[in-house]
Amino acid sequence: MMRDVDGSIAFFERHVTRTIAQGSSAKPFLESDAGEKLVADHKLVSYAFISPDTTVSPRLPFVSYPFERCDTQLHLAGQLTLDISREILDSGHELKDASAWNVIFRGNQPLFCDHLSFQPAETPQWWAFGQFARHFLLPLAVSQRCGFKPHHCFSTYRDGLPPQAARAMFGPTRFLTRYWPLMLGSESAAKAQPARRSQASTMHANLYAFCQSMLDSARPRRAQASHWQRYTQERPHYTTQASSEKRNKVAAWLQNTGPDWVVDLGCNSGEFSLLAAVTGADVIAIDLDHDAIENVVLTHHASSNIHPLVCNLGDMAGGRGWCGDEFPSLMTRLRQRADTLLMLALLHHLAISEAIALPKIAQMAAHITRRYLIIEWIDPIDPMVQLLCAQRRRDPMEFSVAAQQAAFARYFDTMERFPIPNTHRTLCLLKKTAA
Repeated sequence: MMRDVDGSIAFFERHVTRTIAQGSSAKPFLESDAGEKLVADHKLVSYAFISPDTTVSPRLPFVSYPFERCDTQLHLAGQLTLDISREILDSGHELKDASAWNVIFRGNQPLFCDHLSFQPAETPQWWAFGQFARHFLLPLAVSQRCGFKPHHCFSTYRDGLPPQAARAMFGPTRFLTRYWPLMLGSESAAKAQPARRSQASTMHANLYAFCQSMLDSARPRRAQASHWQRYTQERPHYTTQASSEKRNKVAAWLQNTGPDWVVDLGCNSGEFSLLAAVTGADVIAIDLDHDAIENVVLTHHASSNIHPLVCNLGDMAGGRGWCGDEFPSLMTRLRQRADTLLMLALLHHLAISEAIALPKIAQMAAHITRRYLIIEWIDPIDPMVQLLCAQRRRDPMEFSVAAQQAAFARYFDTMERFPIPNTHRTLCLLKKTAA
């Protein structure tokens, strides 16, 4: 769906078509050299006219949404929106929308996808300024100062963070920051400009410079390592030998199975996501820890085949927007997405910490993968199982290896096993049974 009176959109398996309304101001831009240059510079999703009023574009096989992104991803999306705004000003155009939803990612590379958002810059005001503030500047400022992260923000506010909400979060301390003008009212800075049409280019350029200054101030800082961000370096239940042999075995199985797509649930620092990416696979790397995903994005910022996103597997959001399917839920987008699914050091967290029944976890795995699953069976005497059960007053024997295997046997056959040395864990390669 596209909420734009200038056209409509239709999604197909491998492509997307846009029908442009008669008289739309976007069409001349799309037919211009300026539009072609944005595509050539990998800033705009490619398009081609298949009729005078219809364009076709490739459909990305996987798309994440703002409520699944970390600070750096939102900052990248904001920077792209601003870069495009400045570039098209040379041809006398502006963006009529500056929405975080209009930027999608190919791996860690942002792409603007709203082809109908281009219009002539006929007045000094940039009418999308308020939206840019709500979708980028205020969420990043609040994340930096108050810890309310972008995925929290867009889960609560589909149209970005309202100025009044930012004011409430900052309180009187907002006057000690440079962001306080943004909280007066998201349109105030734009409306304060004089309305002389001849000055449109200059006034737009000045406003873009102001936005750049705000965006630079809100640039995410590398966070102090969280528990899960440090997990790879500090995991006490793995010796150096165990970690090395686990990595080698997972790498060998990935190489042997040759997946085109891998989903890494509970990716932590992205250690195994990178192993999969090295084989040439596209990898969807998912973790509930914002700072762990931030680290994946910063470490692999140039990657086009690692797709990191923030998500709590125990509390996944449903579809968003109109009728709940304008922006499909993550489970809808992951359905049969993976050739190989990674669930490493995860099963006990879902079963014990989140109290999800083992058969339900196995069902989820079968929903996501078409072929293979690499998983760890964890013995009840494992120290992490003991700790989690003690914290929740559970009996570790509820999570016996036999119970784990039985739950997954409904959907998978065991191909290989590998006891991880010096641990109470067994790495397994499972293959999905025929339906």
